[in-house]
Amino acid sequence: TPPASAEPRVVNAQGEHRMGDRDTREDAIRLATEAAKRNALEQVATYLESVTIVDGMDVTKDEIRTYTAGLVLVLNQQISTSLDGDVVVIKADVLAQMDTEEVARAITALRENEDARVQLAELKQENEQLQEELKSVNQVLGSSATPEQVQQAALKRKEILNRVQSNAMVSQAWTNWVLISPVGIPQGFLNSAIGLFPANPHIAIAQQIIAYRQPHTSPASPRPGSYLGRMPSHELVPPPGGSAGSRPFNETIYRAPSGQPQGDRRPMGQPGQWSGGARRSPQAPPSAGPPAVQQPGSHYRATPSFGAPGGNR
Repeated sequence: TPPASAEPRVVNAQGEHRMGDRDTREDAIRLATEAAKRNALEQVATYLESVTIVDGMDVTKDEIRTYTAGLVLVLNQQISTSLDGDVVVIKADVLAQMDTEEVARAITALRENEDARVQLAELKQENEQLQEELKSVNQVLGSSATPEQVQQAALKRKEILNRVQSNAMVSQAWTNWVLISPVGIPQGFLNSAIGLFPANPHIAIAQQIIAYRQPHTSPASPRPGSYLGRMPSHELVPPPGGSAGSRPFNETIYRAPSGQPQGDRRPMGQPGQWSGGARRSPQAPPSAGPPAVQQPGSHYRATPSFGAPGGNR
């Protein structure tokens, strides 16, 4: 029935990375969290394909995965470390949520907006290719024989991870824009994308369209009180002295390079809620959302939103 299908859906996803001799803990955490993110997106797409909210929309599972990545929020993220024999295993546990009613609105809006639809499809395709490149560079890193080869492979892997995360932020910006968010919110995600990978060609396209055009769709405003608190997304690593508030799914997974510009963090409406149909800002105020789960001595915290999917894996 419609009331049941409109309830928020919570999924728990895991990802892990088995560290090699040449892996750093930071890279291992990024790789494990990326795997958890892909797992969560796959669970969400599978669920949405089965519920009545998308019946009659003639939407494929691949489209669902493409259009809804920016709508999945991470409530909590936890990093754990274990030993399997002599191998260090880094595991990421991600608790994520999405609202099926908002998903239906977003799918309708995105399918009617050619600019966003084309860009999201390109971002998804590129991230799938980057995942293949990531597998290859991991193999190269493991078999590198000289310090120079190790350094080159490690730098290449960091660049790929930054590109994946940058694309995810651009995807998040498109989703926010189509859902008629204030311009500052999508621009905040684009600023974060620039900090991760300044050469990303998708950023200039998004900036040009988002800054000077209005979306061609006008999704209906949500009913008052129809949305519950939402969850966040990429690796949340606060700066020294920073707070551990929840963030969008795409921000949860990776540590941004030093000097990364911070996106627009202004809250929309009440903490953890939507206001007037606008998307939530990339990072909620310190008082918003559930407390982050941390390991002793760890600075990782929960995040808000997924961004461009990294492929069906």
